[in-house]
Amino acid sequence: MSVGASIVGLPEKLQLGLDRREIPTLNGLRAIAVLFVILYHLGVPAPGGFGVLVFFVLSGFLITWLLLSEYRKTGGISLKNFYARRTLRIFPAYYAYSVLLISLLLVSHRQINVPQTVASLLYVNNYYQAILGDPNTGFSHTWSLAIEEQFYLIWAPCIIILLRRRTVFPALVAAIVAIWVHRLFLVSMNVHQGYIYEAFDTRADHLLIGCLLAWLLFNRKWVGLFRFVCQAWVAGLIVLALAALNVAEFKYGATFRDTVAFTCEPALVAMLIPGLIYANGSLVYRVLESALVSGIGRISYSMYLYQQLVIGPVEKVFAGQSLIVRVLAGLFVTIAAALCSYYLVEKPFLRLKARFQTGVKN
Repeated sequence: MSVGASIVGLPEKLQLGLDRREIPTLNGLRAIAVLFVILYHLGVPAPGGFGVLVFFVLSGFLITWLLLSEYRKTGGISLKNFYARRTLRIFPAYYAYSVLLISLLLVSHRQINVPQTVASLLYVNNYYQAILGDPNTGFSHTWSLAIEEQFYLIWAPCIIILLRRRTVFPALVAAIVAIWVHRLFLVSMNVHQGYIYEAFDTRADHLLIGCLLAWLLFNRKWVGLFRFVCQAWVAGLIVLALAALNVAEFKYGATFRDTVAFTCEPALVAMLIPGLIYANGSLVYRVLESALVSGIGRISYSMYLYQQLVIGPVEKVFAGQSLIVRVLAGLFVTIAAALCSYYLVEKPFLRLKARFQTGVKN
């Protein structure tokens, strides 16, 4: 990921990390996020929902960084090129997975939930499940992908307007606070937690906090804060705070999650990102940048897609085996399916992205 301009005032190692074409550390963070999700679905008490939250913050950060870089480089933002890049990145693997899933259901004469399938194919399954409930199918996990797609659709034209009016920062802060108030109001009205968990209007602040992080770093704002969070002991405290929130969420349930955790965790993840980029040379950095971890992060999208399809059959085949055996088998089959998706579907289309590349790689 390339900045396109020097970021004076930030810690030197953070600046150097942001100046890179691609940041392996963030691939490592993706790897941790997707592993949390998969382990949770395999029956391990891992924070699967937190993994999804990390994906949201990262998406907001990376997409906003790309758009800001393009704006600084060219003086504008091409919506055509942006949506072309997003289409090539997301749609091929997603619809290949969808076709495979539907085909397997038809061949095995299993029932297809047509309304949910249509909602998933149109990227509105988050609202289908938020309102009507989750029927627990191979499309159930597409609610989070719908949120991201809705974000891409809305944020790109919005940031163009905000950049022209020079109101990005106040607009982001206002939107984030408004969603906090909105979510608390829904909780106070006893709105079903499924809606609060899966609706775009109750989760968009997680993406917007990533957007705010990108804007602050790109424009050299709050430099003192970033110098502070780049200290190793501060990053350690952030990790401990996130762990404590996840433990409390497990203990106190959905109300705590929808109020305290959903407000605090995205901000803490956002503060952890510059610390991880800055930590060049540390043990944590070397682990996140390692070929294995970074590689898992690179195929994390396909892993997220296919874990919903393969975990059920793996659990049946290895029923009666120890949890460790089931987990290793589940991870192996998920990674194998993801590699097939990445090399046979994703990568050929990703090569076409260069034709529409006016900003940074992401």
